[in-house]
Amino acid sequence: MSSSINANAGPSSPAALATPLSAVIHDSPSPINPFDSFFGYTLSQTSTRESQHDRRLSSFSQSDSDIAPPSYVEPPEYESYQSEPATLAMFLFKFGFLFPPFWIMGAAMLLTPLRQPESSSLPTSWLPEKTSAERQQIISRLRTIEVKWSRRCLFALLILIVAVAGIGATVWGALKLTHGLQS
Repeated sequence: MSSSINANAGPSSPAALATPLSAVIHDSPSPINPFDSFFGYTLSQTSTRESQHDRRLSSFSQSDSDIAPPSYVEPPEYESYQSEPATLAMFLFKFGFLFPPFWIMGAAMLLTPLRQPESSSLPTSWLPEKTSAERQQIISRLRTIEVKWSRRCLFALLILIVAVAGIGATVWGALKLTHGLQS
């Protein structure tokens, strides 16, 4: 680093070494670079261009007592939250794409009522910490969700039957037409 030496001052005097002048970079009259504007960098209003890092560090040059630590916030839960509970009809619908007879069983659930488990079949009663009204609310919510998935099973089964019947009718018609042309 070069420094200017004052001609009047001797080498041992304090004014012998002058502080270097700061470099000033002038903005060119050209428009803002589109990449800079895309990433959020804007030129300052003055004629010099300052680094964003310099501005960030200058804001931290305050005393430590002025800077408050970040406030405590509960961390997010990393468990998946299901808006509706999993039911048997939901699994029958999803696995019905692999084995379509599951859709028949899922559609048959429309005919069966959903009841609270009997206390004789379980060692303890079902949801003992809940009141009777809360248990009935849970049963009704489960039933509405189960009916929704059972209807989906029924519609998927009907679509499958219509598709198979359409394909069968098309093949039968094509075979009938080719046998009719051969005679």
